[in-house]
Amino acid sequence: MVEPLRQVLSLAGVEVGPNFLELLRKCYFAPKTLLATSRCGRRAQVGFMAAALSASAWCAGPQDAEARTARWLEAHRDRPTWVRQFVQRMPKGADLHTHASGAVYAESYIAWSLGEGACYEVAKKLIAAPPCQAEQGRPPLADALKTDGDLYGALVDSMSVRNLAFAGQSGHDQFFDAFARFRGGSKGDQVAEIATRAASQQVTYLEIMLTAGGSKARDLAKTLQFDGDFAALRDKLLAAGLADAVPAGRKDIDDIETRVADLLGCAGAAPHPGCAVERRYLQQTTRIFEPAQVFAQFLYGFELARADRRVVGLNLVAPEDNPVALRDYSLQMRMLKYLKTLYPEVPLALHAGELKLGMVPPEHLRFHIREAVQVAGARRIGHGVDVLNEDHAASLLADMKKRDVAVEICLSSNDVILGVAGADHPFPDYLAAGVPALLASDDEGVSRIDLSNEYQRAALTYKLTYRKLKDLSRNSLRYSFLAGEALWNAAGRIHPACSRQRPGMAEARGACADFLAGSDKARAQWRLEGKFAEFETLGWTR
Repeated sequence: MVEPLRQVLSLAGVEVGPNFLELLRKCYFAPKTLLATSRCGRRAQVGFMAAALSASAWCAGPQDAEARTARWLEAHRDRPTWVRQFVQRMPKGADLHTHASGAVYAESYIAWSLGEGACYEVAKKLIAAPPCQAEQGRPPLADALKTDGDLYGALVDSMSVRNLAFAGQSGHDQFFDAFARFRGGSKGDQVAEIATRAASQQVTYLEIMLTAGGSKARDLAKTLQFDGDFAALRDKLLAAGLADAVPAGRKDIDDIETRVADLLGCAGAAPHPGCAVERRYLQQTTRIFEPAQVFAQFLYGFELARADRRVVGLNLVAPEDNPVALRDYSLQMRMLKYLKTLYPEVPLALHAGELKLGMVPPEHLRFHIREAVQVAGARRIGHGVDVLNEDHAASLLADMKKRDVAVEICLSSNDVILGVAGADHPFPDYLAAGVPALLASDDEGVSRIDLSNEYQRAALTYKLTYRKLKDLSRNSLRYSFLAGEALWNAAGRIHPACSRQRPGMAEARGACADFLAGSDKARAQWRLEGKFAEFETLGWTR
């Protein structure tokens, strides 16, 4: 019974002898006297509390702890409220698909706007920047809220899909229209809210999509003609000073991080838990501008990512069914292919296949995901909902598995925007084909959800086991763009430097500690395993 604990303590550097069982009885099962004697204190401080998170779990072994946790989930599967509690406390690794502006709840935008003295534009029914002129239909927002008891709720509804049934338009249109109504706060305020919510759900890492600088790049391209020569256009943009915009983008990120640290008290004696959530950024490019402008945004994004390690990749945003986005889709994939030859170290995570039959003509459903993978070289696909409408879908899925391209599954977003859910969603088909998958939130604020909701939805809708949920959580770090080697290889084997230590169970030593010091990704994975070990000792057998 105690042999697993003996092994863990040995890994932690604690020598155990023939009196180990008696020491365990005295020092562990009598926690009030744990440090009462010098003998117990000397041993316990070194290993017991660090390595043995729970006597019952470790005496039975970590695999038994995982099995008991899995049995608890199965026994409570018919109680969605308890499943919610379970996944809320479960370590979830990362959220890799979250938009900074869309992740913020409408209530925050209203509060920020009030603090900034914003106005309410009566005719357009939206919050507007000051100065306010009540006589011209632009009273101060604070005054408008006082005189109209229904206005607050109406504003929340307009900036989300909260009361979609009463919105008078499709989920797709209500969702994307909401972004034009956001006002108030800064990017730093947005990121602070996202980090705060992540910490409350045991999310340890975020890759947040936003635009750091970038408008100068688009402005430079407005005067340039695009003739299909990517190299010539790049030369013209660089000669016009595109690279000079990179410092402004880096300062934008500096300002975000400074604001987050200030809001969460990260430098103080009692920092908010959100401070511990690691953050990186994906520079987003809007796909609905003219070709030269889109190319300029791409080029700027690659230059920014090369200059600032906090920017770990690029993505495309805006509705994929927009007429310009449809017209230029293949062209944009070729742009990315060209730029990847010049910036091979910068990875791509691309929205692709966020479509369904009826939204666009069938021919647009047949190649988007394939070109994102095989032409642009994306390492992750966002949404991928129309994959089974693609030509030769089975071979595409097999190729994604072979290339180790992950798919970011956003269940609630796909339901709201596309009306695709349950058996109509390809999530189980990706799993069956062996394509690496992970769960993501997309836009928590607009959808009125959080990442825990996506885990609950996946568990209940597709009857996922605890082990499968755990795999999805682990995938979110494995397929992140964090720098460094992964702790696990593609076959699930631990890196040789750490092969003699159990990840997360104690402080890494020797070669393993050196390896972790040189890899942001491996360190995050190590921490996740520790969180899983702790989670599995929370009494899920009751």
